[in-house]
Amino acid sequence: MHIRLNHNSGEPIYRQIIEQVKYLVASGDLSPGSKLPSIRGLAEKLKVNPRTIVKAYDELKAGQVVVMRQGQGVFVAEPEQFCSETIRREKIADLSRRLLAEAARLGASTVEVLEIFKEESEKIKSGDK
Repeated sequence: MHIRLNHNSGEPIYRQIIEQVKYLVASGDLSPGSKLPSIRGLAEKLKVNPRTIVKAYDELKAGQVVVMRQGQGVFVAEPEQFCSETIRREKIADLSRRLLAEAARLGASTVEVLEIFKEESEKIKSGDK
């Protein structure tokens, strides 16, 4: 699992980890049942405090992206463990509102956002990072 941190982005490190794990799951680089690195191992690799990894893993668990198995580790959740259609739609609507608000702040039109969204979606589908 390869995660890149940007210490100058202003986004908290744990959020960067969360978003990158979600992307790796969405792109298929991490498949259901895949084991994630241990807290200590990932903290050492990324040179961050282990509590940062704990916070990221806890939020991923709360979002049903991963499951934690006592004594075994952290694993990508199976698809049937993902949220219901209603919850999924609510989460996507929330993400959409935040994306559109940030895009508007940057001066982007809805058409431009949709074009970029389509391009990025195709990259994920084709496995092109």
